[in-house]
Amino acid sequence: MAAFTSSDVTISLDPRDRHILGKIKMAKCSIAFGNGVLTYTTGGVPMPAIGLFGMNKEVIGMNWLEGMGNSANGFIYKYDVTNRKILIYYADYDAVADGPLIELPNGNAPAAATLIAAVWGK
Repeated sequence: MAAFTSSDVTISLDPRDRHILGKIKMAKCSIAFGNGVLTYTTGGVPMPAIGLFGMNKEVIGMNWLEGMGNSANGFIYKYDVTNRKILIYYADYDAVADGPLIELPNGNAPAAATLIAAVWGK
């Protein structure tokens, strides 16, 4: 199976959901990826060009607006600003003691997910 690439991620952005706050831009968008076939690579799902988020130079932050990055598939999502990737985590309920969330292992093929995000940038 093939791994995710940035072209496998769909960004939907309504121009009415873009705002300029001084020198910072903000946009609300949906980020869709996954199909149960493409596989996750340790380190995250690569994001497409910053222009698709409504930014000119860089994305400096991303917060989930619905469910805090949780989805019906039980995963927790985090945006890695430095590497421009979405990391996928899960809880290991079989562990003897509670611990931190665990990154989804390399080669897993998550089902489709659509995340709603507030994106900040320049």
